[in-house]
Amino acid sequence: MSTAHIRALLDHIDAELPRESWPHWTEGWPQEIEAALLDAAFSARATYGTPTTGVRAVITRWRDHRAAPLDDLTALAADADEPEGLLTVLNNRQRVPGNYTTKAEAVATAARSLTELGCTTSADLRDDDAQRSAVVAVPGFGAATWECFAMQLGVPTTASRAVVCDFIAEALDLESPATTTQAEDLVAAAAARLEVTATTFTHAIWRYQRRQQRAAGAR
Repeated sequence: MSTAHIRALLDHIDAELPRESWPHWTEGWPQEIEAALLDAAFSARATYGTPTTGVRAVITRWRDHRAAPLDDLTALAADADEPEGLLTVLNNRQRVPGNYTTKAEAVATAARSLTELGCTTSADLRDDDAQRSAVVAVPGFGAATWECFAMQLGVPTTASRAVVCDFIAEALDLESPATTTQAEDLVAAAAARLEVTATTFTHAIWRYQRRQQRAAGAR
């Protein structure tokens, strides 16, 4: 890692996802597993919005309803059989990709599946096959839902690490993806220059790459 590499990465950030206009310069939802699951579901094919619009408004409504830290999936799982109450609270009837059900119903189903595996709080989340399958198996959810969910809680996955490595390679004009170690070192160094946490920087990169992938898939 050299100063030139860090400078090239920072220049790429300024050009592609400047902090003044890219809304995802946040740490996600650390220690708030309910917010993370809602975000993963409602951000699919939707406007992310401000605290009063879009995805963030959904989370704000749930937060106001709960009036408690959003780190207990049993609260969402309780609506799995009778989701109308959750639909009313969230005031959003968007449907999952494929139109199988509403996003709210899918969230409640995923929450119940995770709690049945003993994953109730953010501290319980692991990048393992059982928990991943509990989310991906919900009709309308998929690998991107799982990756977004884990990312919001700062849980790295093999796929999210690869995405960051690809971004670093693009920023530095490398012929092959950066290694995980190279990417982590550069992210940490650049984050320090930007005076943000490495988690915040990684989240911003991941969201950007996800948008680019969706755009490429639409062509």
